[in-house]
Amino acid sequence: MLSNIESDGSFSPLQLHYLQRLNRLLRLRADQRGLLNDEGAHLIDRAIYSTYCDAADLGVTAEAQKLLQKHAVALSTKK
Repeated sequence: MLSNIESDGSFSPLQLHYLQRLNRLLRLRADQRGLLNDEGAHLIDRAIYSTYCDAADLGVTAEAQKLLQKHAVALSTKK
């Protein structure tokens, strides 16, 4: 997913930065899911939300939502 975004070239460096950050945080959340206590999960969730809002402010809402959906599907298949 993110490789498609990177190769697209239609994003500014700042937009790409926030999309990459969102992807990284979502992967971190999934990878650490069983290891986090409630506070740790809350902190990562807040970082994800903040980064999503930043991406939306920069006009890449659709791409950010695709990343969220991709990771939500991945989480549901890991159960």
